[in-house]
Amino acid sequence: MRNTFGMRILSLLGYSILSTTILAITFVEASENILKNPDSNSSNTELNQKAPTQLNPIIIIGDTPSLPLTDTKSSVSKGRELRLQQSDTLGQTLEKELGVSNASFGPGAGMPVIRGLTGSRIRTLQNGIGSHDAASLSPDHAVAIDPLFAEQIKILRGPETIRYGGNAIGGVVDVIDNRIPDQAPKNQISGSAESRYDTNGNGTNSAIKLNLGKNSLALSLGGLFRQRDDIRIPGKAIDENFAQQHYDLNGFDNVTGKIPNTDSQATSGFAGISWLGAHAMAGMSISHSSNNYGIPKGNHGSDSNHLGAANLILPLRAGLDDIFGQQALSPNIRLNMQQTRYDFKTEWYEPVRGIERVSFRYGLVDYQHREIEGGLPFTKFKNDVGEGRFEIDHKLLPQFTGTLGAQWISRNFSALGVETFVPQTKQQSLGLYTTHKYTWNNWALSAGLREELSSVDPKTNQQKLSGNALPPVTLPDTIHYQAISASTAVQWNPYKDFSVLLSLNRGKRSPDIQELLALGPHLATRSFDIGNVQLKNETVNMVDLSFTWQTAYFSSRVNGYYNHTDSFIYQRNTGLVYEINNETMHQQCTSTSECVTVFTYDQRDAVFVGYESEVKMNLYQTSHGDIWMTAFSDYVRGRFSQGDRADVPRMPPLRYGFELGFSNNLWNTGIRYTRGEAQNHPGDQELSTKGFHQLTANLDYQLNMGRWGNLWLFAKGSNLLNSEIRNSVSFLRSFAPEPGRSFTFGMRATF
Repeated sequence: MRNTFGMRILSLLGYSILSTTILAITFVEASENILKNPDSNSSNTELNQKAPTQLNPIIIIGDTPSLPLTDTKSSVSKGRELRLQQSDTLGQTLEKELGVSNASFGPGAGMPVIRGLTGSRIRTLQNGIGSHDAASLSPDHAVAIDPLFAEQIKILRGPETIRYGGNAIGGVVDVIDNRIPDQAPKNQISGSAESRYDTNGNGTNSAIKLNLGKNSLALSLGGLFRQRDDIRIPGKAIDENFAQQHYDLNGFDNVTGKIPNTDSQATSGFAGISWLGAHAMAGMSISHSSNNYGIPKGNHGSDSNHLGAANLILPLRAGLDDIFGQQALSPNIRLNMQQTRYDFKTEWYEPVRGIERVSFRYGLVDYQHREIEGGLPFTKFKNDVGEGRFEIDHKLLPQFTGTLGAQWISRNFSALGVETFVPQTKQQSLGLYTTHKYTWNNWALSAGLREELSSVDPKTNQQKLSGNALPPVTLPDTIHYQAISASTAVQWNPYKDFSVLLSLNRGKRSPDIQELLALGPHLATRSFDIGNVQLKNETVNMVDLSFTWQTAYFSSRVNGYYNHTDSFIYQRNTGLVYEINNETMHQQCTSTSECVTVFTYDQRDAVFVGYESEVKMNLYQTSHGDIWMTAFSDYVRGRFSQGDRADVPRMPPLRYGFELGFSNNLWNTGIRYTRGEAQNHPGDQELSTKGFHQLTANLDYQLNMGRWGNLWLFAKGSNLLNSEIRNSVSFLRSFAPEPGRSFTFGMRATF
């Protein structure tokens, strides 16, 4: 089987050589035209300042996509919009974006949900290389990226995701923090320092970044410290309607006004250095981050990994003491996360005519976290990963651009300790891809193709539980997958300020390690997980249609999409429970033992239909500034397309609202109202969530300090109505509502 995988790698390399040969032939044929018109190529200076353009399905925090076909890739300002959204977790930072929600697991962990998809279907990147934490394995694991360092955040959907592999079929979130500097500061030193305080939980965030260098040498340094106490909430932590409906409980102990064990403390730092030449650059960075956060006790007594609290089967009232008794008020479950990264980057600009850039990126990630219960480490998760990416960007003709690339990942994963529910495993993948774009008059056509080979090699031949709940499970030596993905898009600009974009995407995702090999209890998510080595590739078939209209005083965009996913991987409730103390499996709990629900990974076709819309208007111009308004809405419905056509669990609800603001060169202020409707399609055996009203406001002031730099003062208020919000995509919605009213005050100095 190893030889078969080797032959597939050789065939992929042959495909790469063939593609390169075709590109070379095309280059030779096009060179004559290029030589006849040397002005058609941009100068080296321009190449250093402007990256190759890409088609439009990109949302970037802090800016609006521009319409002309010659510049369809958006850029990001370093201004206020991103800074005001930055929060403790990546999911919370992005939750206001259209089509994006936050799969919170208490305030310490939050994974972005894009159009109803999350986990192994969303790739989180840091400067183009994966975060390689354990967030896709389980919702209680935090993303190992601190948003406060971010200079820009890109959210990619559609054809552009083909560059990043099968785990990006739901979308890509790329956090750019420029820790490998790409330019030297003008005055040999520049930087920024920021500090903010959150009244909810007495949260503090402080960060500093320094850029040093001269001429061809640049150095970047950064450090961060963050901490907060327990989160304050407007009412009670446990949803008493849930307890009454599903456990017939009334009058139990409950927490009011806060969620215990949600305090956290994090530190992070990095150092990067670059050599910057006229035609090339090379750099590297070293970073380390740590994050210690608590998990609400409710998860140990409620929510399962994928089908929610309603699936916990505890018919005996005595077994409920762990959930609703006094013990739940003093939880002691914590995660201690550590990650060290080594990142390398080199670029060569216009080595020959027609080749705009040759780039190479590589990242080495050493990640681990310990799950601590009662002050003792129970389980250690470890992820050692190397990921590389090599790309050639060409511009053979003024209207014809593209990229040839290769991406490879080598991963060693283990979960050791009490909860060894996934064996030590080595996972490898190799992907070759190409994307091209052709523009003609007011039309732009793009297409992409990717072939990916992957293997999963468990370091044991057998999975065996300590008890007699299940017989030993024999594991294969190596599991191989081949995935071919393709995408195409056409953009039409019938008018200067109006564009239509139609994209078609067929992407494949190979099963992840836990989906194939899990076997055992995972107490942090209150589940007993059983993998399935028979799983096949998951295939997304996406149609996306968007309209964009942008003028000096008005802009709008509307996206509608249809996603039919073949062989959608999900966790099926078996109807069984596993008694942890007795290490046995039954139809229902037979003693006072703590029980968890048994889930097995399965596949079923699913359909996702939804839209995102936004309208921005400049209502009135005065001598003191502009009054503007934004109206927005998004929605997605996910259903299985076979059998009973049940709802896919934990979909975000219909959201809509508006934002009204005033701005000038110094002041910006705004107030935003969001209405989230009730989620009455929560999924089989899931709990519905009520609708909510959310009101936020912000105010900031830019002060020019002359040659010393700039000082930015800001304040924002969140959940000003102090509403009880039960997040429908959260695994802990019945035990940990979203934070209550909070005010954040901060300042940021740049020099």
